[in-house]
Amino acid sequence: MRRRRRAFTLIELLVVIAIIGVLIALLMPAVQAAREAARRAQCQNNLRQIGLAATSYQTARNVFPMSATAGAGRGVNHSWLTMVLPELEQRPLFNAYNFQWENYAATNRTAVATQVSTYFCPSSPLATAPVASEQVRKADGTFYPAGSAFARNHYAANWGGSQASLGADFTTTKTNYRGMMLTVRIVSPRGPTFCIRPQDVRDGLSNTILAGEKRDGQGWAVGGYAGSEFDVAPAPLTPDAPDIRTIVTGSYHPGQVNFVFGDGSVHALRETVARKVWYGLLTRDGHEAVGGDAY
Repeated sequence: MRRRRRAFTLIELLVVIAIIGVLIALLMPAVQAAREAARRAQCQNNLRQIGLAATSYQTARNVFPMSATAGAGRGVNHSWLTMVLPELEQRPLFNAYNFQWENYAATNRTAVATQVSTYFCPSSPLATAPVASEQVRKADGTFYPAGSAFARNHYAANWGGSQASLGADFTTTKTNYRGMMLTVRIVSPRGPTFCIRPQDVRDGLSNTILAGEKRDGQGWAVGGYAGSEFDVAPAPLTPDAPDIRTIVTGSYHPGQVNFVFGDGSVHALRETVARKVWYGLLTRDGHEAVGGDAY
């Protein structure tokens, strides 16, 4: 006679459910950590591709791209991220962009609203929707005209300076326009600015930051303030705040920010890096001796 199988009691069922719940609770942090590691690796790969694009641009022209265009009339405030699109296999988008008109002009509306995956950090929790042009602030405090929208970006050039009070210490001790990509033909304390050549980076390409992460750049086609450049802050990773996340470096990777250097190498800088080391990596000709183990 076949024995009758005993059913689970309610208490036994609850115990099993509790055990499964505990196992899930133990596994979730590991799963989340693995996902963040994958996102961080993708972000670093984005920067690597951007660095290669800037290097390809430099090889063809013997200068790194200007961080933003300046001057009077049309075609002002274009971004270096727009200039290197062909090197990122984005030639059709580059061809659709008209440098003879402002980035917010009607002729550029379709192009500037196009999301470029290489310019977007997968760790960002912010909305992916384009930023309305009337929300994009210029360096003089005014805003772009309404009518366009800019696809976001999370990477910006090191121009080696700050226009914000947060970076006053760097400006006082190092002056401005000390980075690797500059808005050209601006009169600085060191004379008119110019496109940087490899030989102008006296500290060495492997010791100078080319570009880094921002928590929320307002558009890859937005030149300068809040877009294609980052202002120097006292540390690579500052407390997150809406009024500064578009200006200074920062990330959503715990405790670190990713940067690509002039030689194309990608490094993660800790939030605790010494200020002297951080400032040294931002200047192209400060004669600072910075070892790889310092960051």
